[in-house]
Amino acid sequence: MAENENAIRNDELLEAIDAMRADFNVQTQSKVINLALRGTYVVPAIINKNTQLIQDKENHLKFEDKPQAKFMLVKHKTNGTFFPVFTDSEAFEKLQNNDGFQPVRMKFSDIAQLTEQTPNVAGFVINPMTTNLPFPKAMLDQIKQQLIKHRQQHEAEKAKEQAEAQGITMTSASEGEGSAE
Repeated sequence: MAENENAIRNDELLEAIDAMRADFNVQTQSKVINLALRGTYVVPAIINKNTQLIQDKENHLKFEDKPQAKFMLVKHKTNGTFFPVFTDSEAFEKLQNNDGFQPVRMKFSDIAQLTEQTPNVAGFVINPMTTNLPFPKAMLDQIKQQLIKHRQQHEAEKAKEQAEAQGITMTSASEGEGSAE
C-alpha cells in the first residue's frame, strides 16, 4: 500500500504505549489516553448498500440506499467480546481477514460511541495481535465523565473571564460568597 497524506498513522501513540508499559504511572497513562482520544483508526467493517423500496406519505415508491455496517469482533476467553481497531494500515493487514472486512476510518469518539451502543461488546482493543491495548466500557465511561467535567470547568472559567471583562466579579459558594458583585 503506497504511503500518502491520507494514511492513518498513530506512531506517537504507539511510542507512548511502550513508554507506559515500561514505566506505568499517572503521567504515562494520561499521555496514552490523550493521544488515543485524538487518533483516527482503521476499523474492519463490511458496508452493505442495502437498497430498499420506500413508500412516502403520498404512496409514491422509490428506491433508497440504506447502508448497513457489520463490524468485526474478537473474543477474549475471559474478558469478553471486543471491536478490534488498528493504529495503521500495516497493523490492519496483519489481520486474518477471510470474510471480506474492509478498512474503515473512524475517530476514537465514534468507536467509543459504537461500543457504548452495542450491548454484547465489552469494549474495543487497539492492535489486538501486537500492541493489544484494551479500552473496556468501564474505562470509556470514566474517560467520558472526565471529558464532561473538564468541559464544564472550561465553560465556567470562560464565563468568569467574560464576566470579569465586563467588570463583574464572580466568586463561588466555596469561596465564601455565591453572588456577583
